[in-house]
Amino acid sequence: MKLVSIVFNLIFLTVVLGACNSKSQDSQSFRELENQCITVLRNVLAEQHEWVKVHAAEFLIWAGHPEGVREAYIEEERMWAAKPQYRIGIWRVLAQAATLDADKQIWTDKILGVFLDSTAADRIHAAETLAKLGISPFGKDQKLTENTLRSEVKSLALYTLWSTAFTSPDSRATVKARFLHAVLNADTEAADKVIPAYALRQLKGISQEESTKLTEAALAEPAGSPARIYLLSAAFTNNDYNSGQFEKLHAAVVSYKSAKSKGAISEMAAALAEKGKAEDIPILTPLLAGASQLENESDRADIAAAAAYAILQIRSRTE
Repeated sequence: MKLVSIVFNLIFLTVVLGACNSKSQDSQSFRELENQCITVLRNVLAEQHEWVKVHAAEFLIWAGHPEGVREAYIEEERMWAAKPQYRIGIWRVLAQAATLDADKQIWTDKILGVFLDSTAADRIHAAETLAKLGISPFGKDQKLTENTLRSEVKSLALYTLWSTAFTSPDSRATVKARFLHAVLNADTEAADKVIPAYALRQLKGISQEESTKLTEAALAEPAGSPARIYLLSAAFTNNDYNSGQFEKLHAAVVSYKSAKSKGAISEMAAALAEKGKAEDIPILTPLLAGASQLENESDRADIAAAAAYAILQIRSRTE
């Protein structure tokens, strides 16, 4: 990936941005940084493969720069439509790149089809994607969905539960309550809190009392817990900027910039994309060249894309 070629620019921008406060930012430097972020995303889209490529494509769509994404993924679909797991990512991108409802339905129907096939090897990916796209499978096959909710494969059951939140407003409230119970219950294994916390960041809409409890649980989660960053991210994005615990949550979230787990750094970036401020940009900018502590080049590219998207989102809120 063409990350090395931008390192010197990033060093310069990091110094400049770190020296600026929110009222005296150099607008030219910020425009250059935004352009660099878009370049990073386009490079990752062009040079990486499978899920790293999917993430870059989604970031470009979400950031309002979808040009070329649909065309790239029509070609991916032509080549890889029969490949389990990755095909779900391809259809997920194409559904989001669609500009017409009928076009979107072509791809979401394919994802639903995999979920409804009890023999499919990538049902977990289909369930997760349905949840992320806000689609409930309940109306298509109630019995199969109910059986899947009782699956011994925990990730499949949890992603399916998340997807059923989009059946009705009552379902959404019920699912959030179940996920909150899971993350707040002292008897829940740390690994079993990850998906509920991840979902709560994206579902939103919890009460102030629930937010307070979630914050307390997140800050109390042991440092070595695999669920900690996801709990912190969920609490951080469900908190008001002026809440008494917001700064504690922020400090805990950004401490993951040096984590050795790609997933943890990505979740930090996702939280900052939603709730970060201008002062978080210098934290994210070095990651545009990839998290140096990660050994795998594709992992570093994934982090570069996540950081680029987070910066673009912060800039869209603060410019």
